[in-house]
Amino acid sequence: MAAVDTAKIAFWQAHPGSQLKVLGSGENMTMVYARIEAGSLIPEHKHPHEQMAYCLQGEAVFRISGKAFHIKKGYSFIIPSNAVHSGKIEGDQEYVSIEVFSPPRQDLLRGKFAPEKPGE
Repeated sequence: MAAVDTAKIAFWQAHPGSQLKVLGSGENMTMVYARIEAGSLIPEHKHPHEQMAYCLQGEAVFRISGKAFHIKKGYSFIIPSNAVHSGKIEGDQEYVSIEVFSPPRQDLLRGKFAPEKPGE
């Protein structure tokens, strides 16, 4: 077991308007803190990792396997492995979430957002 002062972990830009920091990663999962500017787009992508997220602030519409989900503070959602997904941050408030991926996201551990694009 390990304890980390997450305030000392630096954010890095995942894509325009989006910053992430990895809060922790173990043998079976990676947890990140995300903050995304109002109006930002999360590009359509997929990855072999199952993903769960919990919204701490703001609002967004996420498209997961072609279906739209309106997410706001207090909502959680799951993205299945290899599901094509994207998002748009709604309103004028920054979107903030905690996200967990299983298995661990090696690209995020390297400080790089490098999922597959649909069709790859």
